[in-house]
Amino acid sequence: MNYYFIAYILLSIIICLSVCANLFQTQRTIAGLIFFVLSIFIFIFFGVRWFSTGNVAGAYTGSWPPIINTCPDYLVYFKKGSVDTCIDLLGVNRSGGALVPWSGDDSSTNPPAATNKYFPFVYKTGMTSDQLRVLCDSAQQKGLTWEGITNGESCTFLPPSQVLGPNASGPSAGCPS
Repeated sequence: MNYYFIAYILLSIIICLSVCANLFQTQRTIAGLIFFVLSIFIFIFFGVRWFSTGNVAGAYTGSWPPIINTCPDYLVYFKKGSVDTCIDLLGVNRSGGALVPWSGDDSSTNPPAATNKYFPFVYKTGMTSDQLRVLCDSAQQKGLTWEGITNGESCTFLPPSQVLGPNASGPSAGCPS
């Protein structure tokens, strides 16, 4: 039994009745009726928001993130001919030129493999663990974060027992003590 909810109901009734009684005694019946109706709606609204058990914060039990982006964070999906790539339009990469901002001046139909304007790895649903490892390693090499793939230091698509921090040597090496 939620005692806070019972206290909320009692406090709401006391506030509503005392204000309405005061308004009725001072011959302001229309204001009393309007206050009564509006206060009922307000108290119900906040009661449902504060005491509802159907949507509790932190009760999400699905996998996180619910959707993995096609490209690393802040990169944009770009289909160059028949090749799926990602480009950096904002210049968010800070890994010393491993991926330079795209300027749109490349007119070739297929991006060369050696160019540093394109990130040639995209996420597709149903990828295997080995394919996700390639995405993670490539993103880390370019200095990128990718929600659901890597946090910039370790791969996050693995089960929590296998996620290792930088320079880790055991199952719990990346965890703070």
